[in-house]
Amino acid sequence: MSLYRFVRLTATLALLKRYRLRLVRAVFALSFALVTAWLYDDVATFLQAQAPQWAATALLIKTLIVYLAFFWCFWELSRMLSGSDGQPVSKTSAPAPKSATPTAPNPGPSPLDALADKPKLRSRREDLLQQQDR
Repeated sequence: MSLYRFVRLTATLALLKRYRLRLVRAVFALSFALVTAWLYDDVATFLQAQAPQWAATALLIKTLIVYLAFFWCFWELSRMLSGSDGQPVSKTSAPAPKSATPTAPNPGPSPLDALADKPKLRSRREDLLQQQDR
């Protein structure tokens, strides 16, 4: 496997992992629309034989369902490609301070804090701080 293929596969898998839920919903909508379009032939044949007055109504409902599913799928796809999750994208260069978001969850201690608490690293840090003070 060449390096290019490996990088391309890795990038594709990362994107699939990131947008997994949206892709599953889009595939579901497309499959729903395609199965509905495929099954309508059987329904249309049955309605022509049994109740021809309902054939036009069934065609209208089927068309509405299929096109709404396609529209929803393409809308999800455009949201995914634009990168917005339904949240307005801020055009300012300065990020909002963390205290401005009261609903932000407390992430807890970072992995760097856990590293800083190791005894060997703590003693080295204290030695370096003492050397700077001299």
